[in-house]
Amino acid sequence: MKKNEEVMKEAANLLSSRERFLITAHERPDGDAVGSILAMGRMLSGHGKDYSLYTQDEVPASLAFLPGVSEIVHELPDWEPGSFCLLVLDCNEIDRVGRDGERALERCESALILDHHLGKGFCEDISSPCVSVIDTSACATASLCFELFRELGWSIDKDVATCIYTAVLTDTGGFRYSNTSVRTFELARDLVLAGADPYDIALKCFESRPLSKLKLLGLALETLEVYYSGLLSIMIITPEMFELCGAKEAETDDFVSYARSLDTAEVAVLIKEAKPGVVSVSLRSKRFVNVAEVAGRFGGGGHFNAAGFRLAGNPKEIKGRLVEVIGSYLGGKGS
Repeated sequence: MKKNEEVMKEAANLLSSRERFLITAHERPDGDAVGSILAMGRMLSGHGKDYSLYTQDEVPASLAFLPGVSEIVHELPDWEPGSFCLLVLDCNEIDRVGRDGERALERCESALILDHHLGKGFCEDISSPCVSVIDTSACATASLCFELFRELGWSIDKDVATCIYTAVLTDTGGFRYSNTSVRTFELARDLVLAGADPYDIALKCFESRPLSKLKLLGLALETLEVYYSGLLSIMIITPEMFELCGAKEAETDDFVSYARSLDTAEVAVLIKEAKPGVVSVSLRSKRFVNVAEVAGRFGGGGHFNAAGFRLAGNPKEIKGRLVEVIGSYLGGKGS
């Protein structure tokens, strides 16, 4: 197995040797995904590279302040096959990019994966040159972007620092989650020195919520139920609740943290049915339950303490299955 330093050098060589890039991330992009692709786009642009930023789904309103966010498109560019390098950030499974992931992979000349989620990547599945940088010890994918820029000797400006800091801030839950380390704070320091404004970014990420989101949160909290003596907490959001509040699915990105904040909870679950029959599930744990394993049993994935999945089905049936599966991980700790 190659050391991370060797793989990072390969990634740097790939970036420096290619001239056109399609930069993308997972569907339903979060702060890390958006911050990473924006930072990457600006850095490549500053070094004379051509690029396009693509996500299947819209950017959450809470991230609309990020510099360059208007450049993100939701349709693949009409480029000739073999004329670009595909950069996949914050996921390492091509189907998680969404409906156009496979098509982008088939048309690219080379590919680079930067991610901090569990997984092996897709390099073994394609014949094109491919480099995979997957570091589960990283606090966010944006931190790997920063390391790659440093490997290349590229200096970052205020806008790039703002994008990366936002990614780190949101993916660590405001430096509260278990992926926060000394390395995280050292990175935050470097980003602030480069021009990121901690107060302004925190204000926009955590304290600038639309009324529709707060109304939906109120309804979601009313559905909160606990199991196994409070070790498991679950909230459900229905299509009717979205319609009543005039809210979008992207506005629920942090709702699961409210279920997780219950003092007795080890595992928290948010079940969302934004469209009838299409169910998204967010999973969080505090200490000993590997929710990435739980998500994997439903076709999803993620980190030890943060994971999720999406599938067609009935929310109540999925909830019942989750209660049973998670109960086996709680190991009789609750009755």
